[in-house]
Amino acid sequence: MSKDYDDDFYRPPAPTTAGLMFPARSKFTVRGFTLAKTPAEMYWRQIISASQLERVTCLLALADPKLWNLHDQPRPVSYIDGSGRQRTHRFDYLAELRDGSSVAMAVKPEERVERLNFRETLVAIRRDLPMGFADKVCLITEHNHHPKEVQNAELLNFFRRCPDEEADLLVAELVSGLTGELSISELTKPLGLGARGFRAAFRAIYAGLLKANTRELISINTIIFPGKG
Repeated sequence: MSKDYDDDFYRPPAPTTAGLMFPARSKFTVRGFTLAKTPAEMYWRQIISASQLERVTCLLALADPKLWNLHDQPRPVSYIDGSGRQRTHRFDYLAELRDGSSVAMAVKPEERVERLNFRETLVAIRRDLPMGFADKVCLITEHNHHPKEVQNAELLNFFRRCPDEEADLLVAELVSGLTGELSISELTKPLGLGARGFRAAFRAIYAGLLKANTRELISINTIIFPGKG
């Protein structure tokens, strides 16, 4: 008997919802994408980026426990520039947070920000931002990214693509009784899950169940302590 829904059947990720598509490669862009499943959605989809800087920004946004949903290349907004001319700008990402607020993110290399005097432009964009589009506007350059945080975000995205509900539940049970500090190895050793336990603890950090210094590469020796509650 055939089934309409089979949990073991492979489903390709949904395409990007971006309002603008870049050429696969041009003088200024190299298009790529990140597979993501945000808390707001129950399926994997592509989130595009036009540069490594955008990709890193995407990964770090997805790693933030406060994130609810992430939109790539949202609809453009209009603004009046310093000479009185009407312009349009399309943010690279629009992040919806769990508290109901939203952040529009402009991602640019610092060299271009300075050369184009983009900070002044962003002031005008923020001033004329349509009501309801975003609660906050932020500029992100390479100076906002810590290398170890980026490495951890890369690992997190990979670990999320290998779900393990059993290991996650077992780690969550351990965390519920945790009162002090200990290493990931000490936390997960009683489970006897090996690498599965490490990956589950790693995911628990970014779910807010555990706290750790994410500006250091997370390993089995990383010190963790209770997060929520």
